[in-house]
Amino acid sequence: MDYARAVALAQRLIDKNGRGITVQQLSATPADANKPWKGAGAPTVAAQATPKGVFVPASGNDLSSFGIDNELLKRVEQVVLIAADGTNAFDEFHRISDGVLFKIEWVRVLKPGDTVIIYAMGVKR
Repeated sequence: MDYARAVALAQRLIDKNGRGITVQQLSATPADANKPWKGAGAPTVAAQATPKGVFVPASGNDLSSFGIDNELLKRVEQVVLIAADGTNAFDEFHRISDGVLFKIEWVRVLKPGDTVIIYAMGVKR
């Protein structure tokens, strides 16, 4: 199988049918380096990307090809599909916004060999 063609197909389909989203990675750096036990304080955005994503309702779907079982689907409102862009490792991000802020509960990656094709993320408000 030509994985480059699979990546291109995923990108083309998600670009055509998806909508613009913002994916954010939060910083875990303590607010005060001298008092790290007080935690990170207010969340700060360490990295951000703006891919397109396709939102799929979590109920009533068979996403077993991603290794997603019904127990994982019960914990989320929707599943967001994002095509790999070759730059960002979306499985390291924490939240998604499309006007509504969603927390990423879990991520599954379709990755045959070393090539990431698509990310499936379970999200909830």
